Formats: sequence, C-alpha cells, structure tokens
Amino acid sequence: MRSLTIFTLLFFFFTAVNAATHSTIKSGDWDDARIWSNGVVPSISSWPGEAVVINHKVEVDGDLKFSQGASMTVNDNASLEIDGQLKMSGSGTFLINASGVIECESVKHTGWDGSFTVKGDLIVEEGIEITGVAEFYTEGNVYAESLAVKGSGYFESNGGTINIEEDLEIKGGTNFKVTKTDFVIEGSFKRTGGPNIIFTGGTMSVGEDFIGSGGGSICFDGTMVKVEEQTTLSGSVIIYIGGRGTFDTKEVKMNGAAAILGKDMGGWFNCVEMELSGSAKIKCVDGQCEYDSSNGNEMPSVLDLGASSVLPVELLYFEATASVDGMLNVNWATAVEINNDFFTIELSNNGKDWKSLAEVKGAGNSDVTIDYDWKSDRVNAVGTVYLRLKQTDFDGTFSYSDIASVNLGKRAAAYEVNIYPNPATEYVVIEGITADETPQIFLVNLQGQQINISQTDEGTSTRLNIPTQLPAGTYGLVIQSGDQVQTERIVIQK
Repeated sequence: MRSLTIFTLLFFFFTAVNAATHSTIKSGDWDDARIWSNGVVPSISSWPGEAVVINHKVEVDGDLKFSQGASMTVNDNASLEIDGQLKMSGSGTFLINASGVIECESVKHTGWDGSFTVKGDLIVEEGIEITGVAEFYTEGNVYAESLAVKGSGYFESNGGTINIEEDLEIKGGTNFKVTKTDFVIEGSFKRTGGPNIIFTGGTMSVGEDFIGSGGGSICFDGTMVKVEEQTTLSGSVIIYIGGRGTFDTKEVKMNGAAAILGKDMGGWFNCVEMELSGSAKIKCVDGQCEYDSSNGNEMPSVLDLGASSVLPVELLYFEATASVDGMLNVNWATAVEINNDFFTIELSNNGKDWKSLAEVKGAGNSDVTIDYDWKSDRVNAVGTVYLRLKQTDFDGTFSYSDIASVNLGKRAAAYEVNIYPNPATEYVVIEGITADETPQIFLVNLQGQQINISQTDEGTSTRLNIPTQLPAGTYGLVIQSGDQVQTERIVIQK
C-alpha cells in the first residue's frame, strides 16, 4: 500500500512538471485549436492544470473555469472576452498585464493558495466574489456591478481605480487593504464582519449608505471619504481617521460600543446630523474633544479630530499676496523636511470647496531653510479668495497648512448688505437680503472649517446667533447663492 501511495505521488509530480503551456499565435475563439501555439486547446479543468498565455484577442462562448492549478496571463495589448463566468479554483495564478483586458459576465475566485492580479483592466458585467482562501490584487482598473469578499478571501489594491455600480460587501476575509486608489461605490459600503480594514491615501465615494458592524476597525489614513447618505456603526466597530484625511457624511447613527477616533495627526469628520446611543463615542487624538450620547448634539458639523493641523514638515510661514494687475503670489518656507514629496497650492472662493492650482516639488529631506514661491496672473477668481498648502509625503500621507486669504480685485456683490455689530459677541444682523431670497449663510474659521449657525428672518434683516462655544477671533461670513459667493470679514469677541 505504501509503495502504491509513493507511486501515485510521483505520477502526479512528474505529470505536473510536464504540464504544457499554451500561447496564442493569433486572435480567435478559445475552442479553435488553430489559435494556440501547439495546436491544442488548453486543458484547464483537469489534472495537470496547464498554463495559458493570451497575446491576442480571444473570445469565449459560455463560462471559463480554471481548476487543478491551471493558470493564465493576459499580456499587454491582449484581451479575453468571456460570454459567461470566469471561475477560478485550485492554486492557479492569474495576471492581467498593464494594457491587457478581461471582460466577462462575473468573476468567482475560490482558489486555495491561488492569486488573481490586475495591472490592466478587469470589466465585469455583474459581480466579483472572492472567497475560500483566494487572493486578489489590483493596481489597475476594476469595474463591476458588485464586489464581495467572504470566507478567508484576501483583497489588496495599490493604485488605479475601482468602480462598483452597486454594493461593496465584506463578510469575512483575512485582509482588506487599499492604498492610493480612487474607489467609487455607487451603492452601499457594507462591512458586517471580517478583518481590520486599512485605506491609505486616495479617495472613496459611497453613493448610498456606509454600514459597519461587529468588531474590528476601519482605518482611513489620509483618505478623502464622501458618504452621500447615512453612516451606521454598531457593535464594537471603530473608524479611525488620520493622515489629515476627511470623512464626510450626511448623517451618522452609532450604538453599542462603536467609535470614531482620531489617529496620529487626525483628520476632519464632517456630519450634519448625529445620533449616539449606548457607549458610542467620537474622540479627538489629543483628548481635547469627546462626544457621546450626553453631548452629541453639541458637536460641530465640521470637527478636527487631530491634535493640531500643522504640516509634518516644519513650515516657517505661508502667505499670499496680489498685485494691482491681478498677479497672485504665494510664498512659503520650510526649516525641516522629512520624506516630503510635493506641495499642492489649493484655492477656495468660500473656504469650503477647494480646487488645485499647482504642484510644487518638495526637497525630500532637508534640515536647512528652503524658500518656495509660485505666481500666476491666470487665476480664474476675483474678490476675496482663500488659499492653503497641501503637503504630501512619498508614502501618500498628506496634511494641510493654515489658510491665507487675499483679495484679487473687485467684483459685483451678490447682495448689497450691511452687517452689524462688527465686532460681535452674541449675534450678527445682515440687512439687504429680501424675503424671497434664500442663500446659504455660514461662518468659516482660519482653518477652513465651516460652522453652521442658526438664523431667523426679521422682515428686511436676518439675525445670526453666534454659538456660545465659538472661540473669539476673525471669521469669514459666507453668503452663497448658486455660483455666487460673497464673503465678509467679521470679528467675534468674548
């Protein structure tokens, strides 16, 4: 019996070693033996699994199922179009090279110790399911109706774009890691179990709800997150916000021991409506702020979760000036730079919505004073504008400077208003907005945070009540109607 077992193992070993490699020599149908280098259609579903190399455009009528260690590579400028499901099991490896393309109806990756790597484009009409102990890597572009990671599936993205038309669902898995990726989820983000999740840099847009439950953590480090609808956190799940990233959501409901916490340098948490119950909490890095069910209604709509908002480099100053001919001059200097990749100069008309003007290369590592300057006479803005400096490290981590303001010349005011008292203590009255006008009115501090304030119409005037917890200082009073933005400076005294 022992000799039979050894013979069987040796048979499978030598058979596997001699498994053939099939390469395409021209475009055509998968089942056409004439397109393959050895004149034989690959055997991909029986032992030994064979290797397939796609160098041309190949079409498959129906499903394509790889098993028993069979593997495939789609090379540059080649494509594989499957009129059905691409199913992978066993220990095969699958690679889409930089300009290669796979199009199919659905993907099911259930392999044991098998991997799927996307460097080109993966276009899936329906869903992608990663389960078993399968591994999925991408640095290219993935388009699918849905994405689900279950069981012990492993998912990692390092660049490129991922666009999911419906939901992202994470119910298990051993790893879910996303770095420098533009992630668009048109449906909901649903994490109902599984590993700790890490997003570093990049962006994530969720068209519907963000749902986190169970335990573990979801970390956003320097990632810009936008949730269009409601964020619901339950159980003991924790969201960490760091790297001066942002988490912007319309509404938050938290219960159990769920938490939103600042991490390292922290970041911005923006939320219009808040409901906290149980021991759920929101807490800044330095402990200077903490909100729970007892004081959640006092939390500002824009909250800085960091200990400070200074740049990771030592910034000596940041300033902006404008000449009479409309030339914008931006100047700054650093005393120390560590792993500093580049700076981005950003501009806003209202202190809330920002756009990039230019990128300036950093020094990398330096311990001497370095002066920077940038100028342009082609900035498409007039009146009072706001500028800030975004600094980005080599690993994608970024942070922002304080905000500078400059007047780029006169423009027609959206409203002829009179504001008093200025300086103010408890309230501000705006005269000149008629009853049939409904502009958005809010304050902006020098850090660019929007502060919503209650208002009442009193005939020909509007009264704004200044929150008692608002620190004394200089603020921008923004009156916005459509694409017209008017900013007036006011001073609040205590």
